[in-house]
Amino acid sequence: MHEMSIVQSILGILREEMVKHDGKKLKKVVIKNGALAGVVTESLKFAWDALTPTEGFDGAELEIVEIPIRVACGDCGEEFVPEHSRCMPCPKCDQLLGHKVLQGKEMLIDSIEIDDE
Repeated sequence: MHEMSIVQSILGILREEMVKHDGKKLKKVVIKNGALAGVVTESLKFAWDALTPTEGFDGAELEIVEIPIRVACGDCGEEFVPEHSRCMPCPKCDQLLGHKVLQGKEMLIDSIEIDDE
């Protein structure tokens, strides 16, 4: 389960960011998880719940925003959201291969919320 190491990396980034907010508490983290990123949302939440109490972020909320796949046809340029991640026929010209992925591969920290109290 590589989600555990992903959460460890996220927590490392958060520790660095929290230095700038001395004495404040992390309230919430929003993560964007692309459908092609290969990260299982439930496993990410499990790893978060397991690691945050031991890393000084006990009680911090994790929100995961699922980002769908969006591609541009390599033949005609049509942009579309495929029904399946493995078979992506263009709805305009039926081309199966050569599409450019526009979104859906990302895995990133979108925002953090700090408790000002």
